[in-house]
Amino acid sequence: MRLRPALVPAVCATVAAVLWGLVGPVPAQATPESRPAAARALAGARAALSGATHRDVTLALRDLRRHRDELSSADRAGADRLLTRPSATHAKCFTLVCVHWSTTGTGKASSAYVEQVAKTAEHVLATYVAAGYRAPESDGLRGGSGLLDIYLQDLGGRGLYGYCDTDVPPPADGPNDAWAYCAFDNDYAEFPTHSPLANLQVTAAHELFHAVQFAYDYYEDAWFMEATATWAEDEVYDDVDDNLQYLAESPLAQPAKPMDHFESVGMRQYGDWIFFRYLTENLGGRKGGLPTLMRELWERVDGSKGAPDDYSIAAVDHVLKERGTTLRDVWAAFGDANRRPGRTYDEGAANAYPVARPAATVALSADRLDSAWTTRRVDHLASATIRITRDPATARRHLRVRLDLPATRRGSGAVVTVYRTEGRPVTTPVALSRDGDASVRLAFGRDVRYAEVTLANAGVAYKCWRAVDTGYSCRGRSEDDDLPMRFRATALR
Repeated sequence: MRLRPALVPAVCATVAAVLWGLVGPVPAQATPESRPAAARALAGARAALSGATHRDVTLALRDLRRHRDELSSADRAGADRLLTRPSATHAKCFTLVCVHWSTTGTGKASSAYVEQVAKTAEHVLATYVAAGYRAPESDGLRGGSGLLDIYLQDLGGRGLYGYCDTDVPPPADGPNDAWAYCAFDNDYAEFPTHSPLANLQVTAAHELFHAVQFAYDYYEDAWFMEATATWAEDEVYDDVDDNLQYLAESPLAQPAKPMDHFESVGMRQYGDWIFFRYLTENLGGRKGGLPTLMRELWERVDGSKGAPDDYSIAAVDHVLKERGTTLRDVWAAFGDANRRPGRTYDEGAANAYPVARPAATVALSADRLDSAWTTRRVDHLASATIRITRDPATARRHLRVRLDLPATRRGSGAVVTVYRTEGRPVTTPVALSRDGDASVRLAFGRDVRYAEVTLANAGVAYKCWRAVDTGYSCRGRSEDDDLPMRFRATALR
C-alpha cells in the first residue's frame, strides 16, 4: 500500500496525515477528530482477542498499532497490554522457528505437540521460500533469537485459531516491511470441523502467509491480505478444504457486492480467495509447487525500500497486463465462470461450490419477442447476470442481444453464454466499442435451454487515502459504483 511519497519532509508529515488520512501512526495531539477511530481500534482489538467477533486478530492488532498513539494515556496502557507478546515458560528453537510454550495452566502444551507445531510451521515456511517468496524478517533477539517466534496459547477456548503481529510497526512514511511473531492454539481440541492436525496445518498456512506479507507490506489493504492468506491455505494443504466455509460470502454467492471490501463484521474478505483461485487456475506458471502469479502480486504491492508499492487491486491490474490480458476482460470472464463453478473450477463439482441466482430473468415468447431496453446498475468489482428464456413452443432460431454499457475505460465488460439441452455451454466474450456498445447474435433454437448475459464492472478508479478507512482498496471510495448497464434481447427467425 502506498502511504505517501517517501520524500515528503518530516515537518509536513503530521499535516499530510491529517489532510490525506494516510495509513500509519499519527501523533495523538494532531487530530482530535481521529480519537473515535482510535477508540474503535481499541474496542475492535479487545473484541477480536476475546473471540466476541469473527474479525481476524492479526488485522485488529494492526489497526490498534496504527492508532495507538492517538489514545489517551489510560487507554494507551490498555492497548499496550493487548500489543505485548504472549508469555511462555519454555522455548525451543528449530531451523526456521522458535516455539514458546508453558507446561502448566490452561495454555500448556506437550513436548510432542511442540515438535508437531515446529514441523508444520517449517514445512509451510519452506514451501513459501521454495516458491520464491521473501522469508519473514528477523526480529533481532526479541524472542531470544532471530528466528520467527510462535507462541502456543489457549486460543481455542475463545474460538480463535491463531494470529500474527509485530512489535514495532513501520513508520508512516515507509518503508512498510516489518518482522512478525505469531500465536497458535495449544492443541486445536476445541474445533470439531477438522482434526487437530488439519486445523494446525491450515492455521499455519494462513498465519505464516501473513508473516510473509509483513515482509512485503505490513500496511497492505486488509481485504487483500485476508483473501490471499485464505487462498494459501488450500494451496499448501489441498485436502483440508477449510476455506470452503467462506464461499457463502464470496463473489460466487454474492456477485452484486464489490469484491474488495474488508468487513469488520462479516466474512466476505475470506470468501474473496475464490477470485485468486480463478486467476491461478487460469493463468499459468508454478515454482516450488505453488502458482507464481500470487508471488507476482505480492512483488507489486511490496512496500519495502525501493519497491513498486502498488495497492491491492492496482497490483492485480498491473500483473494481468504483464500477463497479456486485462482486469476488464478477466473480471467479465470470472463473473461468467461463476455461473457454472462445477465446470470451471478444478474442485468446483467435488466441493459443491455455490451458485447465485440470476440478477434477473427475461422470458421471451410468441407474445413477447423483444424485452425492450432494461437497465441494471452494477457496482465496482461486481457483476449481474441476466437469464433469457423462451417459450419452447416459440420457433425462433436466433437471439440478438444489444448492450449499452458505460465506456470501457470505466471497466465495462460482458460475456454471453448459451446453455443447450445437451453438451457444454457455449461462451462468447462480447467485444464492446470504446463507448460500451455491442450487438451479438446467438443461436436460440429448440436445442437451447436459455442464454445468460453477464454484465461486469471492473472499474478501479478510487478517491484514495480517505481520512476514515473505508475498507476498500487504497482506503478509498470507488468512482465507478452504480454504473447503469442497459441490455435488450430480441428473438429472431
